[in-house]
Amino acid sequence: MKKKNNTLKQLIATSAIAMMGFVANGQFVETMGTVGSGTQTIAARETAGNFDLVSLTYSGTADMRITSPSTGYTGASGSYNTLIQAQEDFEIQGINAGSCSVSDSIRFGLFKTTNASNGIDFLVLEYSNDNGASWSSISFPALPTGTGTAKWYKVAAALPAGALVPNLRVRFRSTLVGTSSSNPQFRVDDIAMTCGSTTSCGEPTATIAVTGSTILCAGSTMPVLTATTDLDNPIYQWFNQDGSIAGADSDVFSPTGSGTYYVTVSNEDGCEAISGQEYVLVYPQAQFCQSRGVQGCPEDVAQACVTVAAKDLIFSQYVEGSGLNKYVEIFNGTCASVNLSGYELRAYHNGASLSGAPTYTIALSGTLAAGDAYVVAHPSATVWSGTPDLFSADLQFNGDDALVLFNVTAAATADIFGSVGHDPGSAWRDADTLSTTYRWSTENKTLVRKPCVYSGITVNPDLAGIGGFPTLFTEWDTLSVDNVTGLGSHSIGASAYNFTVTTGDAAVLSTTGNCANIEIGTVNSVVTVSGTFCTFNNCGGSTTFAVNVNADGCGEARGITTTTANGTLAELFPNPTNGVSTLSFTTDSDENVSVVVFDLSGKERMILANEYLVKGTHRLQADLSKLTAGTYIIRITSASENQTLRVIKTEK
Repeated sequence: MKKKNNTLKQLIATSAIAMMGFVANGQFVETMGTVGSGTQTIAARETAGNFDLVSLTYSGTADMRITSPSTGYTGASGSYNTLIQAQEDFEIQGINAGSCSVSDSIRFGLFKTTNASNGIDFLVLEYSNDNGASWSSISFPALPTGTGTAKWYKVAAALPAGALVPNLRVRFRSTLVGTSSSNPQFRVDDIAMTCGSTTSCGEPTATIAVTGSTILCAGSTMPVLTATTDLDNPIYQWFNQDGSIAGADSDVFSPTGSGTYYVTVSNEDGCEAISGQEYVLVYPQAQFCQSRGVQGCPEDVAQACVTVAAKDLIFSQYVEGSGLNKYVEIFNGTCASVNLSGYELRAYHNGASLSGAPTYTIALSGTLAAGDAYVVAHPSATVWSGTPDLFSADLQFNGDDALVLFNVTAAATADIFGSVGHDPGSAWRDADTLSTTYRWSTENKTLVRKPCVYSGITVNPDLAGIGGFPTLFTEWDTLSVDNVTGLGSHSIGASAYNFTVTTGDAAVLSTTGNCANIEIGTVNSVVTVSGTFCTFNNCGGSTTFAVNVNADGCGEARGITTTTANGTLAELFPNPTNGVSTLSFTTDSDENVSVVVFDLSGKERMILANEYLVKGTHRLQADLSKLTAGTYIIRITSASENQTLRVIKTEK
């Protein structure tokens, strides 16, 4: 493993990594340093030796700050930068540009505080070749304007012939007239100038070998990334989507979370190479909504169900249909209703930048209940017979557009569809003819999120090319164009559940999906439920619930009354029975109610009722005479109720 001191490491790693295969005869790179605290004047920082190049002289009326660190461009060093306010300047003296030519450039990171500024309106870059007696301008490109453009940019400016001197001074100066609070203000970071070439580097390379899985569950062993290069005496610096990673300066690196990782490798001769990118996705451990216990008398049967809990809303269906048949479905897999006014649907067309403004933003509204789906549609979409929750003419996307579900309230990304900041061409797709997902695509397809996926993609994959949407093939099922099967509803959960009595004498009679029929014993019991989710991330989860015996009310007529998970009572008399019994139950609202008899294997044997009932107590005649002798479960289901009770059918 090759390492280098922090200062030299920063000089090399933050140079223009897009320029490969050169050796610098003279090199100037200033990242503004990392040592210091809070805000410093330039003079104080110079005296303390906190700039990278201590041999140069730094001066000016601007100051150095660690707020608004540089991000958003490759090689951004973050940390300190120079804040240049109205009538302030920042000057660097003693730069050796004698080996430079007019084909060389000075490059720097530039931040503007207002969307209206184009960067060149009130900021000038100047040089002096006569020790500051006179100054001449260096032109640099204007920055974009408009919504979302107040951010960091990497800028390059060609060196004029007059700047090609061994003792060059450069300065950044604001021409704005006003106070320190006047806008626009500017920040400058990562100034670099590499000139001349004396030795060919050839074509240096850097590659990454991966040990372990790059899609995994939280708590699992993280993958190990190992860099290899053909450079002599290499210096390593690892990056993710947020910039350089502090302390990651060896050939081996193990990520700590989701992200897109790559490494730059350089040496003291100025040779440099950059590796490809590796995307690591860490899923959170599966959680469950708080499980309500069940209670009743010994030998009663109660149904208990568990529900998987998502941390936030997710995309659950994507319809890229013919013409303007565009739909996006959003699912609430959390344990509570969600106020949608705190969310936005953002679209990034054809590689629009995540750090810039989205192509369009659709504000959501209303309340989305737990377990419900929300459908956004273009007004001209017609292939779905259902009624969308929201129409928006802005919902116009094709296979090469990324979508982001943004939680405005939490100021966090809830889910990402695609890869923001990259144009894959016509679509993200699988072009591997040997793959089982060959021809899967985001163009002219309907995509449905797999039920085992309970967490959104919160870190942008930031990958280029048709394979830049790495979870397309693991998290989504594909349907043909204009196929809207299942649109308007979704569910999440484990691919399999296991109910086990861990304490007490209750018994699990049968299991159907995420529910189990529990026979109550003579003492309080605890049931543990474990779930197995998607195989590609090896995630699982478990929860427990209590099975309690009623403290009173369990007289001689055992089994006549069953107490269910929501605390309501259902009664059947007589029980046991060899013919007709009376079933009494209560509903909390006017609603459709079904009453069905199942055997202990879960097979439906008889429908006693399926009708609309008003709120209140109801009595039904249950004629069980045609059933063979044995034990059965009567299940009462409505929007507000989910009750079960056990009935024993005897011989006549």
